[in-house]
Amino acid sequence: MRTHAVLAGAALGLLGCVDQPSLGSNRGDVTWEEFRAAVYQEAGTGMFIVDWDRPIRGEEALFEFWSSLQPGALTIYNNGTDVKWNATQKKNLTYCVSDTFGTRKAAVVAAMVAATENGWEKMADVDFKYVPAQDANCTATNTNVLFDIRPVNSNGQYLARAFFPDNARGDRNVLVDNTAFDPAQTGNIPLANIMGHELGHTLGFRHEHVRPEANAAQCAEDNQFRGVTAYDSASVMHYPQCNGTASTLAFTQRDREGVAVVYGAPVVNMPPMAQVTAPANGAQVAPTFTVQTSIVDTDIDRVELSIDGDLYDTSTSAPYSFQVMQLATGPHTLVIAAFDGAGQTVTTTINVTVASGGGGGGGGDDDDRADVITGGCSTGGGASGGLALSLGLLGWFARRRRARA
Repeated sequence: MRTHAVLAGAALGLLGCVDQPSLGSNRGDVTWEEFRAAVYQEAGTGMFIVDWDRPIRGEEALFEFWSSLQPGALTIYNNGTDVKWNATQKKNLTYCVSDTFGTRKAAVVAAMVAATENGWEKMADVDFKYVPAQDANCTATNTNVLFDIRPVNSNGQYLARAFFPDNARGDRNVLVDNTAFDPAQTGNIPLANIMGHELGHTLGFRHEHVRPEANAAQCAEDNQFRGVTAYDSASVMHYPQCNGTASTLAFTQRDREGVAVVYGAPVVNMPPMAQVTAPANGAQVAPTFTVQTSIVDTDIDRVELSIDGDLYDTSTSAPYSFQVMQLATGPHTLVIAAFDGAGQTVTTTINVTVASGGGGGGGGDDDDRADVITGGCSTGGGASGGLALSLGLLGWFARRRRARA
């Protein structure tokens, strides 16, 4: 992100629905005063957050940003040239994780491993390096690392935010809000996937929904981007509520292809990437449900589903989903194993509970997924509606929260 924020947010049904002034979808019809009043300003850093999770420092820079949006004025950030790390820098992306996370620090460290070693580094010739020795002094002034990862209380304005490669060291931070740790607040987006999205910004990638193909006027941003691959509505960089077709921010094959175009492919054949996207880990499901996965590799041979240690089904073609029929009531362990043509294997495990009275949460039901993705707003109790990945600024529109139902 330039600094780019993590998808911020949460199920709108949980955090409250949002009203938007009638300013229109074209930023060109909004005065500077209206625009400035609508932008969330981060406490502590003073950064202005635009385009959901893009940080801008200072009113002068914010005015320039607004001016660029006036009439006449995986996608990579491009302001005349691609904004990315050079051949030396891309192999030394050092970071620290602040001790001030307290008991949540281990979860952040694990999420970073998933987003780096088992994420972007499997898809491209980049190397994120964790430097634990700097954790005690993990601040924006620490020049012993490229960037710092710290907790923040944005009052629900975003789940997290990050930066773009052209930011100065003082602005190269990944800030993680406390809501990012609560599945009820994230709409079951794993912390690892939130960090994966944010690290996409640190590599220079924009939100995929900035592209015209997204037809997402409600999420309008600027035009400083270059399309690297064909449009990908399921990309890790595409917000679900901006006409995205995936609700968990899992990596896709086009994410892999795009980052390899920009930074080169990994120097060795990496094992597959595998994730269960539905049901959620710990979910309560009906006896019959669908297991949906995200499998990313260039030479997948097969994907297997095992339940409670026994092979249940095998799939040899995308989208590698499995229909589970009449599973017994009670707890069960599901393991997805992906095998590539080189004999490399990766597994991922989730636990679910089959309820005697039917499913209740995250069972992979198509209707439930549609409700999440379309971003409907409920005034009733319980979680519903879309994921508000940035609650500070919807696109650039000002917004006010309603009281929780």
